[in-house]
Amino acid sequence: MKPNNPLRSVLVALTIGVLALLVHPAIALAAPFVFGMAAETTTTTLIDEAMKVIFGKTLHNDIVADQELMSLFKAEMNIKQEETTGGRYIEQGHFWTLPAGAGWRLDDEYIPEAVSASFKNSRIYLKKFLVTLQMSGDTMDRVRGDEGAFLNYIEEARRAVIEGRAMNELDLGYLGFGSGIKARVDGAPVDNADGTMTITLKDHSGVAGWTDPWLAFLEDETVVFSSTAGATALRNAGTGQAAKVTDISEDTPSITVSAAAGLIAVVADGDYIFGGDAAGHSGQSSGTDRAMSGLMAAIDDGNILQTYNNIDRLAAGNRLWRSVVVDASVNFSGTLSEDCLNYAVRIAGQRGGAKITHFVTSLSAQDSYWKSVKGDRFFIDPGGNYKAGKGRLEIVLGDRTYPIRVARKLPPEVAFGIQADRFARLTLGQLTWRETTGSIWREVTDATGRKDSYYAVAKMYENLYCPAPRKQVRIENITPVF
Repeated sequence: MKPNNPLRSVLVALTIGVLALLVHPAIALAAPFVFGMAAETTTTTLIDEAMKVIFGKTLHNDIVADQELMSLFKAEMNIKQEETTGGRYIEQGHFWTLPAGAGWRLDDEYIPEAVSASFKNSRIYLKKFLVTLQMSGDTMDRVRGDEGAFLNYIEEARRAVIEGRAMNELDLGYLGFGSGIKARVDGAPVDNADGTMTITLKDHSGVAGWTDPWLAFLEDETVVFSSTAGATALRNAGTGQAAKVTDISEDTPSITVSAAAGLIAVVADGDYIFGGDAAGHSGQSSGTDRAMSGLMAAIDDGNILQTYNNIDRLAAGNRLWRSVVVDASVNFSGTLSEDCLNYAVRIAGQRGGAKITHFVTSLSAQDSYWKSVKGDRFFIDPGGNYKAGKGRLEIVLGDRTYPIRVARKLPPEVAFGIQADRFARLTLGQLTWRETTGSIWREVTDATGRKDSYYAVAKMYENLYCPAPRKQVRIENITPVF
């Protein structure tokens, strides 16, 4: 056996240190750099810094890819910072009337006079979206000394975030109009006398007549109630304001929730339901939206949202801020037919100069379109190689093909025709883990003290913006397909 060479040991140690620095500076600085000592076991303290970057990027990219609408719109990251309030916003100046004159004249006559341009300014604030993960102290003890176990836990948590709470709220946000309303209470709730109540639902997103409101809920999420659409006063406000969804009935439609007796006693017919818990909620705060503004806000004529990004749609002279709305029950018998879609494209192009690129529909509306056209499709298949099925739906109108994007949480009565290049995803970047303490994990505390439990919070700033509502079209009163 060859004797130890001190110079060789120094070179090896230096090489390891340099490589560690290249991989991640935090790991290199935290690692023991004592010659002749064995490396310590990797713990969560050492891999936190690496995991914050890797997990954050993966989670964000998967959410964008899996969310039904985010990938449809380009991201805009040129966000201003308002120093006085700390608000993050986009400010847009819009040509409302064009600065030009035009007309026909004879020789030596006066040329057309220019008309002064008029402008309108809109300001769009980003909305903060938060995701929270939590593990007990015992779970932390089991995984913190094993990098593989920690990665497995994070992978499982990532899947839960993407497929569960975060995606549900983002789906609703990209469809909604900023109010945070999930649905309304239809009739008096039923007290089941076991600490639960059953609530019949109506008005998906708080819009009168829109059905399938159960789509806005998930089992085990918590909700709060208010008699007003602005959530100005919560029912049983305080530590007993939240109810936990324990069951969902699609056919009724209804939800069963567990709640404090004080809350069960005061929830009433017509109440608005918001996502929330004992500490806060996703509804408005003194008239300011907490939730992002989605398609229902952007593609509207003022019937759902009168003021969009500080501009009153119904005020005189603001026609360009009102989207085109097509009533499918008139002339199209409530069917999302080829004729209906063609009319929507034509009328949006005629009234707003729209160049529609995509349609967004519910699963029911997609079936409405498919049933309306499948009888016209005939196939000659003497070789027996034809397989039946609708596959990915697109519609060809004239010389253009329009993909149909399905949003599973959209109510069946409505569909949208959008010009995608007139939308932007306003964002500050990727979904990232908060790390102000130097670690993504923090101890859980309450009024009594610290608990043997740990939580992590991820955040992103997001909103959807449309500077040309008149170039978009909403199709409504589509008859649900059964």
